[in-house]
Amino acid sequence: MKLKSLLFVVCFSLFTNVFAANLHLHPKADGEDKKSIQKGITYPGYCQIEIINQSFTDVRVFGTFDDGSTVDFNIYRYESPHYISLFYNFYCHSGMYITIQSPYYTIYSGWTSVNNTIRIVPYLKQAKAELSTR
Repeated sequence: MKLKSLLFVVCFSLFTNVFAANLHLHPKADGEDKKSIQKGITYPGYCQIEIINQSFTDVRVFGTFDDGSTVDFNIYRYESPHYISLFYNFYCHSGMYITIQSPYYTIYSGWTSVNNTIRIVPYLKQAKAELSTR
């Protein structure tokens, strides 16, 4: 029984670390915003955009919030999903402009609403983006 409990704690801590490492916040989000985000992360997708890379190539994501602030990060092939939180200034914003680039071309560029998923999949030896609503 003790072994099962220990295994559960280890697995849960690994999941929370991976999820926290792949959560991208607004650059000016303050402590109160972060507390509110933690309350809303009882399930993935609360006021977030999800980006999943299932292709064979690494991609670079550039995002511009509606106030002009930017966020950029890499998503490596078959890495766990990344989440961009749109909760800042004490409310959930409607969306942001996202550009996803491979080393050779632009895969996706456009306004993306909250609670959408961008899935990058292989297609004819290249990657393409599929947008879906959760």
